[in-house]
Amino acid sequence: MRSDMLVSLVVADVAGPTVTVPRLAGAIADLGGAFRYFEVVYVIDETRRAELDRLGSTLAGLTNLRVIVTGESTRFYRRRLIGAREAIGDVVALADLDELPVVELIARIGEAADSGEVLAGWCANGRRAGLGYRLLSLVSRFVLTARAGRTIILPRDWLGAILARQSAVIELRFQPRLPLTRYRRFAVGPGQREGSGLAARYDLLIEILRSDASRYLKAYALAGFLVVLGALAYLAYAVAIVSLRSHVAEGWFSNAVVQAGSTAFIAGGMSILSIAMMAVLDGLHRGNNPTIIAEIGNTNYFDVATSGAASRNVELS
Repeated sequence: MRSDMLVSLVVADVAGPTVTVPRLAGAIADLGGAFRYFEVVYVIDETRRAELDRLGSTLAGLTNLRVIVTGESTRFYRRRLIGAREAIGDVVALADLDELPVVELIARIGEAADSGEVLAGWCANGRRAGLGYRLLSLVSRFVLTARAGRTIILPRDWLGAILARQSAVIELRFQPRLPLTRYRRFAVGPGQREGSGLAARYDLLIEILRSDASRYLKAYALAGFLVVLGALAYLAYAVAIVSLRSHVAEGWFSNAVVQAGSTAFIAGGMSILSIAMMAVLDGLHRGNNPTIIAEIGNTNYFDVATSGAASRNVELS
């Protein structure tokens, strides 16, 4: 049993508490045999709260379990981000329990702690809809592939560096094309599905656009200034034509001036707004905390596990 670190296991719910909680019970038993200090952070949607409460007798017996309840509109990747932010371990494992056995996960956690590397799950067999991921990769600076697993193990220092970046929600699963941290892949099996193929791709596309919004705005601002230069060049061309030619079509010059001026005004304005939006997004990112409705532990279910206050060894007032 290792006692030199605190381990955090983060599980974002996909299948629902009825399926996941019994598996967490087994994982807690295995973690307790391998590590002296550990916690399990289980993140669920608010709509699953009633289903969770029905499992109160099981939850009451699970030590070191923290249940984070998020708003009902919180998407899967955002729930993973919340779990990573709430975890306090020296090594944090964001895991899909279907991708690998808990025993192997424990061994990988030890490897990450000893090597200081980020261990990312990688499905050896290709999955369907891989083309959809490749299309999404065209607008991202991450290696988006269906073979990327949802299990990733991060030492605390690397997790802190990732969480400080605006792209954290994507980087907690997919590896950057130019890694800013030391990544090492390990084999995992097919995991859970967070939704239908189209819904999952749309969810991922939204997160890509959100995480790289500043970069896209920067490119748009640059394109806008290039358009401004083109409009000014067109205006200079119109002046040159009028100066060098004695006859031009009636109204051509005034039309050219209006077109060039309008284009320069609109493109310049959008470029300036894009730059301003980058500053706004940076400020929002620093103060952005996804909504957490409640945090639950096994103590919340003592009334279910006991017959009443008389069986407790504490006095209530």
